[in-house]
Amino acid sequence: MEKIWNRKFILLFITNLLMMATFYASVPILPIYCQQIGITGAKIGIVLTAMSVTTVLFRPFAGYILDNFNRYHVYMLFLALFCLPFIGFVLFPFYAALVVIRLYMGVVYSVCGSATTTLAGDVLPPSKVGQGVNRFALTISLGMAAGPFIGIQVQNHMSSKTSFIVLFALTALALVCVSFCRIEYQKVERKKFVLADAFYKPALPFMFNMMFIMIPFGAVIAYSSIFAQEKGLSAVIPYFYIFLVAGMLLSKFSTQKMIDAGKHKVLVVVSLVVLLVTMGSYFFMGTSVHLLLAGFLLGLGYGILQPLFQSFVTGTTPAPKRGTANATYLLSYDIGIGIGSFVMGMFQESIGLATGFAVTAAAYLIGGIIYAVYVDRYYSKLAGQQQ
Repeated sequence: MEKIWNRKFILLFITNLLMMATFYASVPILPIYCQQIGITGAKIGIVLTAMSVTTVLFRPFAGYILDNFNRYHVYMLFLALFCLPFIGFVLFPFYAALVVIRLYMGVVYSVCGSATTTLAGDVLPPSKVGQGVNRFALTISLGMAAGPFIGIQVQNHMSSKTSFIVLFALTALALVCVSFCRIEYQKVERKKFVLADAFYKPALPFMFNMMFIMIPFGAVIAYSSIFAQEKGLSAVIPYFYIFLVAGMLLSKFSTQKMIDAGKHKVLVVVSLVVLLVTMGSYFFMGTSVHLLLAGFLLGLGYGILQPLFQSFVTGTTPAPKRGTANATYLLSYDIGIGIGSFVMGMFQESIGLATGFAVTAAAYLIGGIIYAVYVDRYYSKLAGQQQ
């Protein structure tokens, strides 16, 4: 029987978990670091969102690079470049420099984020690509959840500058890990870059759908620490991310059989309802128990939806096109998280964070409508063509 958990897949799983956790560890550190060096209000939102701009703009080129050059060598190069911004935050602690570093980070991350899932699909047996990528996508969910916990814990025990040095060390560890995973590729015939071909059109519906689902998540990971400070719950916020991870793990292990059996629709609908109620409840949140419960329920919802949508894309895409397909799909994370971070920066100064979090729940309604009206049948059609 063909195995999913082969040596290369495991190494890529660990590498991506380290990379994602490190990246998202920087998200809660940055707003506090900005406040420490005199950057406040909407400017914090601009620093956080700057990366999303270049990530979105460069994603099409990332797909082209991955499909026209040796994917393993490309990933090694860009992962090495991904280590540098964490040192840059330490060396250049002023507003303009932070914006430039985040813009650079977006370019590099656009390739790294697209490469890992693509490589994982390449080392899996063809019959196991859909199931394997569904499991691999858990590294993204866990990285998004565990990363902020790591960032907050490091920052609570060290200065912000020292925290960035720790994150640099973790990215270096990821680079060492993937260096032991040598993947051989045949030489490919390079095609001329054409912008119209830089987007994998069959992945666009999944991208557009997930974009709305990620807007509230972007708000949560960027502003949970500041929200907790306002509510006098700062001591609880590290445990919020533990509960977020716990929810993701529970959702993965408890629903995997349903996912493998193709029972996608009920899982998507239930997850969106849970997420909608959870984000709406931020409006009257005031206790530590409520905050921890919200973290757990957010973990349940995203622990199902993120891997599920990733498997929709990779499992229905031919191997030569997976780089472009994943780059197209992951625009949903870039745009959604960027919008969430940016609007919360404005909400903080206008309607307040509690109301702002609740307002973002409307994005789940939009995402649910898109899925029910179009994406569910669209995926079934693509999956049928693969058989």
